[in-house]
Amino acid sequence: MQRLFSTDYHDEKARYYPIVVFTSTLLQIISTSARSDYISRILKVSVLFITVFSFLLPLYDVFAQHMMMPPAASIGDRKIKLSFSTEPANIKSNQTVLTKLAFIDENTKQTLQHVTVRMEISDSTEGRRLLSEFFHSHNGNIDISFRPVVSLRYAVTGNMDDLTNAWVADPGSPIIVNGPIFSQPGKYRILLEVTTVDNDKTDLPQPLKYDLNIPVS
Repeated sequence: MQRLFSTDYHDEKARYYPIVVFTSTLLQIISTSARSDYISRILKVSVLFITVFSFLLPLYDVFAQHMMMPPAASIGDRKIKLSFSTEPANIKSNQTVLTKLAFIDENTKQTLQHVTVRMEISDSTEGRRLLSEFFHSHNGNIDISFRPVVSLRYAVTGNMDDLTNAWVADPGSPIIVNGPIFSQPGKYRILLEVTTVDNDKTDLPQPLKYDLNIPVS
C-alpha cells in the first residue's frame, strides 16, 4: 500500500500563517527601544499571546480534520489521482456521511469511467474492519452515503452489477450503507483498490491502491 502523503503548498502556508504573524509581532515588541517600560512590554506580550491563542484554538479542529490525499498511482504512462471528499467535511460520530470519490487522469484531467473499486474501512483505534465491499460506477463517480444504525453489521442498499460483482447506485441516488461505520470518535482508515477502469470486462493486471485516514470527532 502506498502510505506517502502529499499536501498542497498553499495549505501548508495557510496552516502556519497565524504562527508566523505571532512570532513576527512578538519580535517587534521585544526589539523596541530600551526606553520602553519593561513591565509594559511584558503586559503587551501577554495580551498578544492570549489573543493569538484564542484565535488558533478554534482552528485546531480544522487542522485536525485536514485530509491529505495519497499520491497518484500509475497505469502505464498514465498517472491516476484520487478525488475524495466527504459531506460534511468535518465528520462527527453517529452522523450521516456522504463520501464522493472519482479517479482523475492527471494528463487529460478527465474522470476515468467504468471504475470498480474495493473499499475497506477499519477503525484505526481498535483495529476492527468495519466494511469491505466492491463498488462500481459506469461514469466514474462513486457516491456512498453512510447512515448510522445501531447494529452489529452493515447493510448495503443499491443494485448488484452482475458483470463486475459490485454495488452500483440507483440513478440519481448514492449507494447507501446503513450500519455502525463512523459511530465512534477516532481515526478511520480507508483502503481503496481499483480493479477496473475504462472497460467493465477487463480487470487491471495490478489494482491501483490508495490509502486514506479520516478523523471523526
